[in-house]
Amino acid sequence: MSDPIRLTIRGRGDDTDAPTVEDLLAQVADWFAIFKGVEQAIAPDGASEIEWRVTNASKNSPLAFEVTPYPRTHGMDIERRVREVKEYTSAGLAQLRARAERPSYFTPPVLENAQRLFARVTNGLDLTEVDFGDDIPPVTITPPDARTASANVTQVRRPAEKPYREVGSVDATLQSVERDGYGRAIIHAKLRLNGDTVKCVLSDEAQGGVEGHTIADVWKNQRIRVVGTIHYRAVGHITQILCDQVQFLRPRSDLPSADDIINTNFTGGLSSEEYLERLRSGQLS
Repeated sequence: MSDPIRLTIRGRGDDTDAPTVEDLLAQVADWFAIFKGVEQAIAPDGASEIEWRVTNASKNSPLAFEVTPYPRTHGMDIERRVREVKEYTSAGLAQLRARAERPSYFTPPVLENAQRLFARVTNGLDLTEVDFGDDIPPVTITPPDARTASANVTQVRRPAEKPYREVGSVDATLQSVERDGYGRAIIHAKLRLNGDTVKCVLSDEAQGGVEGHTIADVWKNQRIRVVGTIHYRAVGHITQILCDQVQFLRPRSDLPSADDIINTNFTGGLSSEEYLERLRSGQLS
């Protein structure tokens, strides 16, 4: 089972480091809104598998809470999902403290939560710290950290607009199929890289390729590769794709496993050293 998360919050005052009720509740709410938002961006179907429950609390100064992940559906294995959420959240917040660059899976709502999180540590709180456990680097936010990070988030959320376009492809999952206000055939695709959903305008060829599939492919979050002209609002921010081709990829369940690929008798009973020696000397038959 994954390690619980330990969340520590310290206030700022003349005679106490106890946080105000408003700051404490809002800080906790934004922390777990970040976790939920990152998880939804990771999930192919955008659904949450994790439910966070408070399992312990410390009255020592500063206040600390232990929060444990549980599956939303009884018996579901969430270990991998929990680790991914912890790792991307830890790395993303550390990245925002270091530079004005959008972290993976930090969607616009997650960035908004992060900015509020940082802002409170510059106005009312003196410390927010999360120990993720599982050998994942903790995140400690002090007022100097928070001021830098908040400024970085502002730049990420309002980047200097330098639109450009390029020919290429993106991997995604199919979210919806419809026509836009101009009567053009479009699909909405959720990008694998960062969880954003973008509009893809289909050419006649691409439309013909999509028409051969069923509505079940939308419900199953079919993996696709969209090929065409990608329009960017700024670096890393796709606005839409003029799509020349939609490639429907095999579902993960159909992909070969490690057991399918590995040949346990690859060396014919020889040790790896002996096999390589014979291969190099031309003695391998």
